[in-house]
Amino acid sequence: MRHMIRSFAGAALIGFLLVGCNLSKVKPKPTSLPAAEEIVRLAADATSSPAPPKNPAPVADKMSTESLSAPYDCEAEENRSARRITADVDIDFAAKTAAVNEWITFENREGVDLSTILIDVQPNQWDGSFLMEALEINGTSVEYALELNRLEIALMDALPQGCSIDIHLRYQLYPEAIRAGLRSYRGFFGYSPRQLNLAHFLPVAAARLNGEWRIHEPLGIGEQIVYDIADWDVSVNVRNGGDSLQMAAPGEVSSAGPSQWQVKLPRSRDFAISLSEAFLVNEGATADGAVIKVFSFPDAQAASEATGVNAAQHALRMTISAMELFSELFGAYPLEQFVIVQGDFPDGMEFTGMAFVGSAWFTHFDGTPYNYLTLISVHELAHQWWYAQVGNDAALNPWLDEALATYSEYLFIESRFPADKNWWWTFRVAGFFPQGKVDSAVYEFATAREYINAIYLRGVQMLHTVREDIGDEQFFALLKSYLQSGAGRIVEPEAFWTLLPKEHAGQTLETRQEFLNDPTVNALFPNSEAEEG
Repeated sequence: MRHMIRSFAGAALIGFLLVGCNLSKVKPKPTSLPAAEEIVRLAADATSSPAPPKNPAPVADKMSTESLSAPYDCEAEENRSARRITADVDIDFAAKTAAVNEWITFENREGVDLSTILIDVQPNQWDGSFLMEALEINGTSVEYALELNRLEIALMDALPQGCSIDIHLRYQLYPEAIRAGLRSYRGFFGYSPRQLNLAHFLPVAAARLNGEWRIHEPLGIGEQIVYDIADWDVSVNVRNGGDSLQMAAPGEVSSAGPSQWQVKLPRSRDFAISLSEAFLVNEGATADGAVIKVFSFPDAQAASEATGVNAAQHALRMTISAMELFSELFGAYPLEQFVIVQGDFPDGMEFTGMAFVGSAWFTHFDGTPYNYLTLISVHELAHQWWYAQVGNDAALNPWLDEALATYSEYLFIESRFPADKNWWWTFRVAGFFPQGKVDSAVYEFATAREYINAIYLRGVQMLHTVREDIGDEQFFALLKSYLQSGAGRIVEPEAFWTLLPKEHAGQTLETRQEFLNDPTVNALFPNSEAEEG
């Protein structure tokens, strides 16, 4: 998700600073794209140092039928995710580069044999950031086609239902320096003089929805990544770092030696880490025992001395309070810890078990709850339910995570600072005079401002109106049911609306007509709506 401090004079700039969390390649693509100057593609505008060679054209020695006859393991492991990633990541902290050996296991639970495997390679979308050195199946190099974030492997022998394929990749990573402009919002894969961020950096087997691979072309507005659940086991070794080097990471983190860590993160949609020699760590826990850690920098401490309130400790307190509230309202937080990292890039970005919150929100903290340090910390935490647990196609249905995460901010203010509900609506929503249809795809917008207004802000207006339509008891029951039915899946909007009892379909019809392009949600409620009419 993305946000920014409100300023009526700077509304156009705010549009870019409010850009959302993460999207992918549409299906189908729009018939016409917005003007080129209004959509910023995520290609590097300068070459990183050191500059790697480009990827070679589709590589490899063809698989021979003999070498790959019966190449698959057909003993299902139902207690594990269908996607499993093991990786050895060797990082040169001084050079800000990494060499990776990765093994992807994909178990076919799709109900049909698969002749093609698609791998989502996010770092390859930036020119010069990803260099493939080898791709093998069973020790044999295979042909592949790699374009932007889409790597396609045509299998000589189809992968039967219930069988697994093991793919070994060896590659180099060259993250870019975090600079100004829209590209800076992708600083979760980049570095500053004091920080190296690696997120969406490990290729994964692409998601499949409705019998098709789901992977989207990267664009500059919003988020386009669609990830299914995977189990992660990642070894990190860091060279050329100082004695004070620390790593922020989600999941179960254990030390394997100086500047060496092992990270295990089961049932996660993604994997992210951040490294710095300057981190300061604040730690606390919820009443249920979930550990919260905030990794911040000395400049946040300096700002805190000016206000008399520690910004990192404030973010920690707000996050603990919000986690206790959301666990009560939505359902239990499933991991043992949650990590917030001060990021040297604008705004915020969510990952499973971890989130970045932009440095500006720490250094401009005013010592009160009425600021973006509070709201962005709470918003990114809310994505642990609306994204990390219940997944969605954020290119085609971005409101399913962004509107719900933004409305979760309001629920936090309503519960913890009830006298300030009107402040939140003015500060976050009404001041932008939002317009647009909530169920629009990201590709339907020409500017980030239009996207934010329709998806985030009109989205929270719609959810609040639905709450008024059906009452608090039914509304919060709806959110709990949505989490329970969607956890571990990638869902479509129907998964939300069809949880409404029949009698409430008619009660929400007028609201859906106001906020949605398709108020009948593909005619899911024809009977009750006919009766209402």
